[in-house]
Parts: sequence; C-alpha cells; structure tokens
Amino acid sequence: MSARAQWKGTKSPGLTSLNELLAWTREAGETPRLGSKRAGVWTTQTARGMYEQVRAVALGLDAAPGDRVAILAESAPEWVVADFACLAAGVIDVPIYPTLTAGQAAYILADSEAVGVFVAGAEQAAKVASVRAQLPRLRWIRTWETLEPAGHLSAAEAERFHQRLLATPADRAATLLYTSGTTGTPKGLLLTHAHLCANLNVSTQDFVFGTGERRLSILPLSHITERHIAYVDMLYDATTYFAESLDKVVENLAEVRPTVLVSVPRLFEKVAAGVREQAAKKSALERRIFDWAVRVGHQAGPYRLAGAPLPAGLRLRAALADRLVGSKLRAKLGGALEKVISGGAPLGKDLGEFLLALGLIVDEGYGLSETSPVVALNRPGGRRLGSVGRPLPSVEVRFAEDGELLVRGPSVFAGYYRRPEETAQALQDGWFHTGDIGRQDADGFLYITDRKKDLIKTSGGKFIAPQPIEAQLKSSALIAEAVVVGDGKNFAAALLVPNWPLLAQRGFACADRAAACDDAAIRALFQTEVDRVNAGLARFETLKRFALLASEFTVTSGELTPTIKVRRRAVEQNHRATIERLYL
Repeated sequence: MSARAQWKGTKSPGLTSLNELLAWTREAGETPRLGSKRAGVWTTQTARGMYEQVRAVALGLDAAPGDRVAILAESAPEWVVADFACLAAGVIDVPIYPTLTAGQAAYILADSEAVGVFVAGAEQAAKVASVRAQLPRLRWIRTWETLEPAGHLSAAEAERFHQRLLATPADRAATLLYTSGTTGTPKGLLLTHAHLCANLNVSTQDFVFGTGERRLSILPLSHITERHIAYVDMLYDATTYFAESLDKVVENLAEVRPTVLVSVPRLFEKVAAGVREQAAKKSALERRIFDWAVRVGHQAGPYRLAGAPLPAGLRLRAALADRLVGSKLRAKLGGALEKVISGGAPLGKDLGEFLLALGLIVDEGYGLSETSPVVALNRPGGRRLGSVGRPLPSVEVRFAEDGELLVRGPSVFAGYYRRPEETAQALQDGWFHTGDIGRQDADGFLYITDRKKDLIKTSGGKFIAPQPIEAQLKSSALIAEAVVVGDGKNFAAALLVPNWPLLAQRGFACADRAAACDDAAIRALFQTEVDRVNAGLARFETLKRFALLASEFTVTSGELTPTIKVRRRAVEQNHRATIERLYL
C-alpha cells in the first residue's frame, strides 16, 4: 500500500516535503485537480495531467538547484504548475504579487537575485522588461504560453524523476517569500519543505473532507495562506477552481458551487452588508420576518457552533427561519459550502455572530508568513466566536510582558533573508515575536487584539487598540473602510471611507464625492454609526470626531497591501491635512 493510501483516515499524512505531495498527485489519476474558466467555459486539468506537465517544466527549467526563480502572475493553474516545477527541480521560487508596480517587483527580483521569472501575459512581461536593465542576474522571462506541455519519457526516466521527488531533503529551501510590508520595505524569508509540511500535516486534522470537494480560489497564490490551502486541496483530492477576478466572485460562486471557501473578512463584510441592505428595501412585514429570523438564528447559533442538537421548539423555529432567510444567503455563496475559513485580518465578533445566525459557520484563523502560515484556527470540536481558535498541536504560544504574542514550533521560519539584525529582533531564544498583541483564555482560545506598532497612545498616556473599533465601524453597511487615528493627540478620531454605491442607491447626491463628504445629511448619517460604536467604548477610546474620505483605499495609492490589509502609516501620510483639521 502506498504512503498516500495509508494515511487516509489518520490524523496526519506525515509529509516530509512538498515534492512528496506532488508524487502522491500522480496516484490521484483522473481526479480533476485545477479548474479555470477560459473563453466562458470552465475546464479542468486532471491530477495526472498536472503531474506530467510539472515534470516537463521542471526538466526544461533553465535554473540550477538553489537558484531563485520568481512567479509574477495572477492565480491560475499555471501558477501551481510553475510552483511545483521549481520545487521538483530544487529551485527556490519567489512569489511576487501581480498588483505590484514595476519598481516594487524590481526590488524583489534584485534582492532575491532571481535568475528567471514566470509571468502571466504581456502586461506582466512588459512590467519586468521595463526594469530588466536593473537586474543583471535575470536571464529569462517566460509567459504561461511557453510552459511545456506534458511530454513523453521512457518508463525508466519517469521513474527516476519520481524517485527524486520522494528523496527530497526536508531541510531543502522551498520558497523565498516577501512580506507585504504594512510598515516598511518588504523583507524576504526562507521557508523549507520541513517548515511548510510541519504546518500542512496538522492544520486540517479536525475537518472532515469527503470525495468531490471543490474550492473557489479567491486570494492570490503569492499569499502564503492561499498557497497553503492549495496544498490542502491536493492532499484531499479536491478540485481548485480559480476565480476569474474579484469582480466575478459572486458569479463564479454560483457556477462552481464550492464546498470550501477561504477568504479575507472583506468578502464576508460585503456579503453581510448586501443582505442587510436588501432586507432594508423590503416591505415592513418582510423586514419583521427578517428580524425575527435573525433573532431565532442568534438563539440557535451556540448550538450550531458546538455541533449540538437544537431543543425541539427551537429546532422548528430555526428550520423555518433558515428556509425564509438563511438559505438565501448561503445560495448567494453557491449553496454547497461546508467549510468556510476567514483570515488575514480580524473578522469581528458581531459579523461572525450575524453570519452564524444565518446558518454560515465561518472559522476564523490566524497565521503569518513566518509561521508557514497557520498558528491557530477555529475548527470542529473547538470553536469560539471572537477568537482565532486554539493553537495547532505543533505550535507553542506565550506572551511577552507587553502582551505581544510569541510563537515557537517546527513551522516557524529560521530568519529573514540577508537581514541578520532584523532576524535577531524577531527570533529570540527560539521564539518568534509576531508583533501582534493578544491574549489566551482559560480554555486555550487565542485572541488577537491589535498590532503592537498600531497601538495608539494619546497625549494623556492612554493606549487605544484601533482594530476592534475599526471592526465595529465596518460592521455598518455604510462604511467600506475605517482607520482610527489619534497617536500623540488628546482624543481618538476616525477616517471613514463611505460605501459610495450604497449612498447613491439611497438617493444621496454622490457624483461630487468631495462635496458629499461635507454634506450635512450624509454626515448626520455617519454620526449615527459613530455614536453606535462609541456607546460600547470606554470614555478615553471614544471617537470625538470623524472625517469622510472621497477616495477608496487602493493598492496603487499604497494604502492597501496586495493582500488587502490597510497600511495605516500610508493612510495617515496621504491624509495628513485631513487629520490635522480634526484636531483644530
């Protein structure tokens, strides 16, 4: 019996390298592995087809073991093929977010000393070509169109390649990741096969995976979480379908009907806001039915979270409430979801409770690139709203005196690439200093309350954690983004990006957004939302003033990272004059 067959149904697959995972893929045969929509039609590549194309690209790769090769492309089946071709050839791949500018990509290509780069299409190729003069070590640029098709090898040659996969040393470097840089210049960090497999072996132990699992991939594969989940898909013979774009996610959800969905909180915020907005447009009777269904859902929520049967009376009410409201929400997400995970930023307890009331359990997790990536995760048998779950069994956590979360375990990286001073600051006595502030309750559930560098200290000496306040603000359908400011000032204030399309739908004049930001009626609407949040805050935390921003945060403006996290310092810099006016 093969190693792949032996682990089915056990706690851990016991992988020692990602190349072993690739070798197992050959055994999956005609199982659909990678799906994409081309010319309006969804097509899939089989597990065997993927394996054979990876082999062809790896054998034709113009790079020596230990060389760095970058991947600058949107998520697609070819991204996965390029990733595993590098791994199979002993090459260290360097993911680059496709949304980065030519200059930002050039920095990573130069710092990593990449000898080659895979790109998706003419636009990304032109981006690299425009900075190639700055990259003396870069020998080649390859587009997806030049990837080798699966070629024919003799049985002996094919077996030698397969055995080399199985013999991959666990301590071989697999990938060089560059952090998205919410606070500064991106830093490279090396992860070995052992780091990645230590996490992969335990991160999904309590979830049940059946046959025919499908996942819609939304996040970029250059993001460590999305890449990790793509490996999980391979492990459980699931099919990974790649969304056409963020604008097409809702449409693609209906087409693919995934059983698994992993996303950042922004998607769930938009879904919840859409549901609330639709309810607000209904008749008075329909709004009362919606409110009743949500109340019943809240009553049923704790039972659903614990996987416990509902009491008879509640069971009947919950079934009716779900038929009238909850099932319609889940239908918007494809109607077949069984495992839903949120990460990358705080989900917010209120949002989690609302989604749970509508029958959608969203398991919030926490991790970092430096931890390969999962540290903690809510999962069947261990769920608590507002927390990021219990730490994985392979991970140790503790807290420094200032509340900073420290992590230790086999999935923690060994240091930043050619940055000994920053490595010494981040890794002390084997413990990785995450930069996140948190706590752990008596039952072992972990809570992340803020970023250490994001804490606001008022002129009165009080510390304010902005992220929980921002999450409360964004629970409003009217608020697309929120940033709390006030460091060194005598009170806290907020910068709010309105949900401009929603305001327009409600009949407000928004063609001139700058003028709309000062409109008395619009400001009164947002003052109500600020008052709602202030009601639950300590006096020193309350938001005394706010400003509305005409422009949304974007990656191009530098206010968002490629993983859609807010760069607080960039927001403060770009809107310095607006902030100063709040304190006049």
